[in-house]
Amino acid sequence: MSDQQMVFRPEWAFPVTEYEARLAALEADVAEPGFDALLIHVPENVLYISGFHTPGYYYPQWVIVAPGRKPMIVLRALEALSLPVRSWFAPEQLMTFADNQEPLEVLVEALGRMGLSTARLAVEKAGWYFTVAMWEDLQHRAPGLRLADAGGMVERLRMVKSPAEIAHIEEACRITEAGMQAAIDNFRIGMTEAELAAHVHFEMTRLGSEYVGLPIFLMSGHRQLAPHSVWSRDKKIVAGENLFLEIAASWHRYAGALFRTFAIGGMAPRNAENMDVAVAMLEAAIDAIRPGVTSDYVNKQVGVVAQRNGVTIRKRCGYSMGLNFAPDWGEGSFLELADDDDTVLEEGMVFHLPETVRRPGEPLVATSETVLVTANGCRPLSRGFERGLIELG
Repeated sequence: MSDQQMVFRPEWAFPVTEYEARLAALEADVAEPGFDALLIHVPENVLYISGFHTPGYYYPQWVIVAPGRKPMIVLRALEALSLPVRSWFAPEQLMTFADNQEPLEVLVEALGRMGLSTARLAVEKAGWYFTVAMWEDLQHRAPGLRLADAGGMVERLRMVKSPAEIAHIEEACRITEAGMQAAIDNFRIGMTEAELAAHVHFEMTRLGSEYVGLPIFLMSGHRQLAPHSVWSRDKKIVAGENLFLEIAASWHRYAGALFRTFAIGGMAPRNAENMDVAVAMLEAAIDAIRPGVTSDYVNKQVGVVAQRNGVTIRKRCGYSMGLNFAPDWGEGSFLELADDDDTVLEEGMVFHLPETVRRPGEPLVATSETVLVTANGCRPLSRGFERGLIELG
């Protein structure tokens, strides 16, 4: 047995300067409306500012940002062991709670240590991990606090990606493409959906993909009728069916997605016609995306193509991509391409554009790209895959 002492080795996704720039921008946004501090609990936002991440976010985790002071992070004691590996925060910026301890007690203590016991504190009310019960308990434990809604402060910063973030998303897209190619290379008629999904999982994991906020969506034949179905151990993929495959890989917690449809054992003319419509919808979105236009404008351009071709079942035409934890691999909770959304697109935004043609009684078809908004339009980050129907078997 080796007597060599193990030491922590940082696995940061970015240099410290990237995190420092984010923190400076956030501090300005916190101070501008007169808040004393911001309490962050959304896992992606905790990661965005601190660099820290763990799949154990089923326990509370908080970052306290107060302009002009070093931020603090409050973590479960077990998870805190990985702080030197994941985060640029120093040990003195950490407070922990034991499993038999009330986390809010430690949060209140951290606020007091920072001189914020009577602060005007902005809280991420729209997040999924700070419950009504926790809000009420915090008010009870710290009655001097003046709580208010943070209104998506960190999310606004996350909308536009830095060059370093874009590089991570591009790498995720490369891994996603390899997963799609693995499905093509290993397919055989009569295999189960689970067997095919295993090849996709294996290849993306082999190339370094982390766990993703959503599973692989793989469905064939009648199972296409239930949106967001995952693979079945029992369903065999047979000739005459369509196969849906929508996947994403994650690299340093940044995701890149891709959607393709496969015609098994031959391509019927009506199937190909529907696929042409889906491709036209996708290309309408790509053509419409550029800085200065609104989300509503892009979605309506796709709607024009859909209406012209009799596609009546529609949804938003795209959503933002970036940091991801379950329950989503995208950032559609705060940035999407949808009707009546007046958000103005900016250079550096990244969107996944899944376009689907659903007609009663007919096989479904879909295609997508992950695209980057550039100075004059947008650029697909996926490459090398035909957008139309791909024949297998």
